[in-house]
Order: sequence, then structure tokens, then C-alpha cells
Amino acid sequence: MATETRYLENDIIRIPAFAPGDSGMPTGEKLKTIVLFWGDQVKITGKQGDQDVVEFQQREWSEADNDYKFVKYVGVLPKKTIFRDDSVLKVRFIDIGQGDGAMVETPNGQIIFIDGGEEEHMRRYVNVAFSHVLRTKALHCGAIVVTHGDADHFAGLTHLLNSTRNKNGDPIITADRVFHNGLVKVSKASGATAFGRNVRLDGKTYAIQLEDDLTEVPDDRMNKPFKEWKAALKKLKNKAGKKPSIERMEFGDSAKFSFLEDEGISVQVLGPITEIVKSKPALRFFKTPGSSSVSASHTVNGHSIVLKLTYGNVRFLFGADLNEESEESLLERTRADNISLAAEVLKVPHHGSADFSPRILEAIRPVVSVVSSGDENSAKEYIHPRSGLMGALGRYSRATVEKPLVYVTEMVAFFKRYPGRNRIKPLTKAGKESEGVYSGYNAYSKSAFGIVHVRTDGKRVLVATHSGKEDQKESYVFHVDERGDIKFEEKPNQV
Repeated sequence: MATETRYLENDIIRIPAFAPGDSGMPTGEKLKTIVLFWGDQVKITGKQGDQDVVEFQQREWSEADNDYKFVKYVGVLPKKTIFRDDSVLKVRFIDIGQGDGAMVETPNGQIIFIDGGEEEHMRRYVNVAFSHVLRTKALHCGAIVVTHGDADHFAGLTHLLNSTRNKNGDPIITADRVFHNGLVKVSKASGATAFGRNVRLDGKTYAIQLEDDLTEVPDDRMNKPFKEWKAALKKLKNKAGKKPSIERMEFGDSAKFSFLEDEGISVQVLGPITEIVKSKPALRFFKTPGSSSVSASHTVNGHSIVLKLTYGNVRFLFGADLNEESEESLLERTRADNISLAAEVLKVPHHGSADFSPRILEAIRPVVSVVSSGDENSAKEYIHPRSGLMGALGRYSRATVEKPLVYVTEMVAFFKRYPGRNRIKPLTKAGKESEGVYSGYNAYSKSAFGIVHVRTDGKRVLVATHSGKEDQKESYVFHVDERGDIKFEEKPNQV
């Protein structure tokens, strides 16, 4: 039979995967279990009895070749498999350690990155999750959004842009647009000089040197992560092989996402909120909580790009690194403009920091809250998420939902423990090392990353996470009507 591409209607489907024989049919022992979610695409290549045979191409690391290679698997779909005519909106909140990284994939396959962490987690995820695309071409993105200029939100995208998908040096991704908040961190500067020129007006300090095209900013205006990001952006191409547009984004710039309108997706840009100072757009400096001193870190965080994405009845709010002062400003502006912050899915601001306003959570009233955090070394330990924030998420979630869903990416990851012996020399009373040796267990590896998958057709929502077992997932399904009322399904459709 001719190859056929279909989309899954089942919420979760488990497919035993085998090596393909000469005829393309499964052969030998089962090699792994491939788990797919609602809206995923399958490639049907044949029949085994009355069941469909499907083929997968996965990019996997080869120790022998010291490189990635594509591995083909085949499997047989369960008899209860059902199909739909098109895909669904897919949002992935990706475990990238300490930082933020999310991907939006529209039903028609348009991709939007919203941040990308600091290290190489995003690059590795894209290599695996989109290996079926990378085998023949780059992954094309409608937009890359860098919510603000902290390295834990964009340096991982530098790794992604600098990587190649094959030995010919072809890029992993192309992109049509890059959006950022306009604040560029200056090398060896702090406080009010952290972003270049500023002015003092009516007792407030404003950053007035907001940039548009980052590739045109002189290197001496940038700190090291920004210079590396600029160099990566210079190599980035759009689908036509030309330079993508690189633009500053602010409150009200929703038209910049008009490329999604044909799919019935709208995006409101709710931050940063600029003010006009001396005929120029400017961003007011925020202060250290409890202090009258301006804070560069609170300013760059508080002026994050904030997005509200709506598809049908379902709304997502991406809160970036907002803090209490900026959240209060956002509440004031949206109330003045009669804009609702209500959303079914919330990317919780600033990794679950204690610096938040309960009033904004009360305005959002999420059903699903996702905290992106991770502790991978002591230098980046911020005690995220804070217990007070987690309690507030429970209190201010949708009141009509008895059991709201709260996720933390590092908590839905799985860490495998390896037994081993550790040579530990305890101190003597005199403070010197003794010769004693103890055995113990403290070697771990993250064998399953804490990715939170959210899928929706605009009315029905599936939320799923992985576990330490390849075929075991946690999932919930609920419906959202035109009024925003929520009804959970008792049993998701799984095979």
C-alpha cells in the first residue's frame, strides 16, 4: 500500500517498536516502546492483518560513531486506534534546568520558541523530538521570542542556532522573526547603567537606550552572552535564506503575530509596558523589594515580554520573569484597557520566585500552572519554587475546579540512581582528615526530563507528563466552554 500520514485522535497511544525486516514489517524482539499523544502524526506504511504498520525515524546518539544517527523502527498500531483529520495546538514546557524554555506548535505545524534556557537542553530536545524533520531539512520557526536578556532564557538558543543537523554544516533551525524586549545588558555595568543611557524624570529612572535589531548593536555595548547571541543571530536565516526580521516588542504589538490568524490563533502582547520619555520609548527601572534603590535584575525581569495566546476557548499566559512590581503595573494597565488576564494555562512567572503578587494570580485563575525550574549546581540554586508561591497557586487557581493542576518541571523529571562506593574522609576532632572510608549511594542521572505537554483543539485540553518508565504517563483531560467553565473527563482515551 502507499504510505499514508494520519493524526491520532487517542490521547495516549503505546506502540511496541521493532527493527524493520526486509519487507518493512516488524521483526525480532521488541526494542522499545514509543508513546505518542493526541494530535501526533503517524506514517502508515502497510498492514499486518487488520492492523496498521507504522514507521518511525528517530535521531539517537551512537557511542560507536560518536555522533547522532537516524534509526528506523516499525510498529503495529493497536486495534482501538482512531484518527482525526488534522492536528491540534501543542505547547511544550521543556525541562531546561534553571531557566525557561517553551515551544508552541500550531495545528498547521508553525513553530514558536518562547525562550530556550541557558545550556544545551533545548538543542538536545529539538534533535530528538523533531528528528523526523531534521533528517531532510531544518526545523522552520515562525518566531523566536526572547522574553528578556537573562542568560537562563536565551543562551540555550545560542547553542541551538550554532548547531548543525548534519556533517555538511546545515543549520538545525531557520526562523522568520526574532522578538526581544529591547534591553541589552552592558558589559561590566550595573544599577542604572546596566542598559546604557538612562534619564531621571519625576523621581523615576528610565532606560532610554532600547534597541531594535540586535545584530546592529556594537559589541562594546554587550555583555558576553549578548555578544554570543548576536553572533548566532547573524548566521540565522529565514526560509528564503535571507536575514529574519529582528524586532523589539512591547505592550500592544499583537499585530506582529498576525501570521497565526489564519489558524484561528490570536496572541496579545502584554509586556513590556513602555512609557514615552523625551519623545522616546523608555522602560522604567524597578526597585529592589523593600528598598528605594533601582535594581537592574528586577528591571530586566519585570520588563519581560508577556504573551497571552488564545485558541478557541482555551487561553495560555506566558508570564516570563515578571515580579511583584511589574505584575502590579500589568494589572493596572490591563484593567485600564479592559483586557482580561484570565487563562486556563499559566507559565508561572520567574520560576516560582517569592517576588510575586497574589492579585495577578487571582486575575488569571489558572486551571494548569507550570513552574519551570531546576537545580543543577549550587551556583544556580535560588530555592525555586518557593513554598509560598506554590500555596498561592493552589489558593488562586480556578475556584470551580476541585483539583487544579500544578506542575514543576524538575519534579516531573525522573532521576535514576546508580549504586557505587564513595571515598569519604571525615574530619577528626582536630579538624584534620581521618583515614576512614565510607560507602554510599549518591550517583544520579536524569533519565526522563520533566516536560509538560499541553494539547488542545480549542475546547478540549490534554495535559501529560512522562515518568521513569517509558510507557507510563500521567495525564488529565478537561473541556473549556465559551464561558470558561471547566469540566474534567474521568478517564482519558488511552490505548
